[in-house]
Amino acid sequence: MPTPNEPHGGSLWDNRFFSIFLALVFGLATWIVVTVYIDPQGNVTRADVPINYSYSASTYINQGLDIVEKPDISGVTVRVEGNMTTIGSITASDIMVYPSYANVNGSGKVTLRLQAKIMNTSDFSGNIKCTVESPTSIDVVFDEVSEKTVPVTVDTSGVSVADNYMLNRTTAVPAEVTLRGPTSELDRISAVVAPITTDTALADTTTLPANLEMRDENGTVVTPLYTTMDNGSANVTLTIYQVRELPLSVNFIGIPKGFDVNSLKYTLSQQTLRVAGSARTISALDTLAVTDFDLAQEFELDRDYQRLIELPAGVVSLDGATNVTLSFDTDNLASTKLNVSNIRAINVPSNYELEILSSLVSGVELYGPADEIQDLSADSVLAQIDCQSLNLTAGQQTIPVTIQIPASSRIFATGSYTVQCEITVK
Repeated sequence: MPTPNEPHGGSLWDNRFFSIFLALVFGLATWIVVTVYIDPQGNVTRADVPINYSYSASTYINQGLDIVEKPDISGVTVRVEGNMTTIGSITASDIMVYPSYANVNGSGKVTLRLQAKIMNTSDFSGNIKCTVESPTSIDVVFDEVSEKTVPVTVDTSGVSVADNYMLNRTTAVPAEVTLRGPTSELDRISAVVAPITTDTALADTTTLPANLEMRDENGTVVTPLYTTMDNGSANVTLTIYQVRELPLSVNFIGIPKGFDVNSLKYTLSQQTLRVAGSARTISALDTLAVTDFDLAQEFELDRDYQRLIELPAGVVSLDGATNVTLSFDTDNLASTKLNVSNIRAINVPSNYELEILSSLVSGVELYGPADEIQDLSADSVLAQIDCQSLNLTAGQQTIPVTIQIPASSRIFATGSYTVQCEITVK
């Protein structure tokens, strides 16, 4: 029984719960002192650290190898040991896990040991040790790797073109791609194709994007596991041409001024030609002048002429015709030869004087309708020198003349004629 002078309940130090609390406080304080000041070493574990396969990859790349199969691992668990005040804030992003490629010496499956180290050494310095806990190794498949460049082929089987139009050509950008992968996979790939599909019928040149496909020799799409392309898509330009059937004509040159080319009765072995070109070019054409014919230098009676078909730039033939025969109806034509004394020079430069020394241009051969030829006299024919297209020099020169028949639009001369002139400088 407590005496009246004793305090009720006893001393605080005699309280069992207080003693336990005090012991825990002193224990925690002691642990803090030991871990921080006396022995601060410890370890932490970090999970989901990714594997860096490119670190030291030159070991297998220099052997012409590449990784073609790797394990499906989301991350690796790593134990980090060191000063707890330092390693406590280390995260998975500060650690690099990488395979050791020391035992890689050829194609096939290889078991690689995983290693780890701190990447951020500026923030986490000192003696820090990283140990891979799980998994400690991985199986990786290596194979010989090569490259090949393949042109991009456009597949237009899904393209629709409007009536009276045609797909003339396709152009892909890039025009070729480089494939890189295991040799066994590259050998299966015969083509890289840009498939194009249109929802509407095209009537104008169009550029469309396309995802590139790798295909085998049978045209089947190939999806290799490890082969890559340096471009996975292309822009394809579809050049659309308008198609028309046009009558053919001849472009006559070497004709006198004012000559009516419609007075020439001629026929072509082919009257029309199916052609294609840009809508702007084709729609502006009424006829196709498929050849030039120099009337002054080439015309002869009772002769046919084989001519190559020459089309305007940007126009292509769809009929496959490459030449045409030109024939003249000469039943109503007559010819004559005259000595022309009417010789004139035009466009003489102001710093030159030109004296015509020849008095005649002899034997000028002329063709035209029989009734006009019968009435034609030498006085109606003009031999003209056009100095605008000449390179004049002082002294005597032999200068070409053109034969003009001002009184008739249906008579023309054939052949080449010259006169002798004296050129002086003023």
